[in-house]
Amino acid sequence: METVFSAPARPDEPLPEWTDGTDPRSSPEVVRHFLERHSGPGDVVLDPFAGFGTTLVVAESMDREAWGVEYDGERAEYVRERVDHPERVRQGDARSLGGLDLPTADCAFTSPPYTVEGATDDPFQNYGGESAYEHYLANVDWVAAGLADLLAADGTLVMQVSNLVHDGRTTTLAWDVADVVRDHLRFEREVVIRWEDGPKYGYDHAYGLVFSNED
Repeated sequence: METVFSAPARPDEPLPEWTDGTDPRSSPEVVRHFLERHSGPGDVVLDPFAGFGTTLVVAESMDREAWGVEYDGERAEYVRERVDHPERVRQGDARSLGGLDLPTADCAFTSPPYTVEGATDDPFQNYGGESAYEHYLANVDWVAAGLADLLAADGTLVMQVSNLVHDGRTTTLAWDVADVVRDHLRFEREVVIRWEDGPKYGYDHAYGLVFSNED
């Protein structure tokens, strides 16, 4: 069973002009890698943090039924313009998945919004409002509970997460997120994603955290 693979950290496609230049997007190669291993043609794939739509675009190209949730209205509209089935893109809060009329998912692939210890903005409100690291992890817990309810009995969740270096301090985000999510889904393994094009968030790698919905 693989434990490491290499991929570019950054998509080749430029960001929309209305962004601030920050690029949190997952690499299409990373999405494809995990969907090939944890889903099949016709399967429902869900991304509760759809962002700029990378997961949905890749999933549709692989003949999956792609669904996404995005908090920010402008991003949600951008994603709808990129996919074949815009009606499957919900503008909403990932903490309220049960109220968004989503189907049972065979696989969920996502990368949650990142934060660091000591930050005071709220990643779950597109970095508006106030929050704290403990509040962030409580929200991850809430999302994980919703995903556990939405995933098929043999469904898989893959979360791309990185530990972060900021101002000389390290936040063990990947490990903290894994610790929270495994209260709701069974942790199966980590896959190290080695970045081919240099460090991102202070490291030359990230993690694909794989969880199952099996008892």
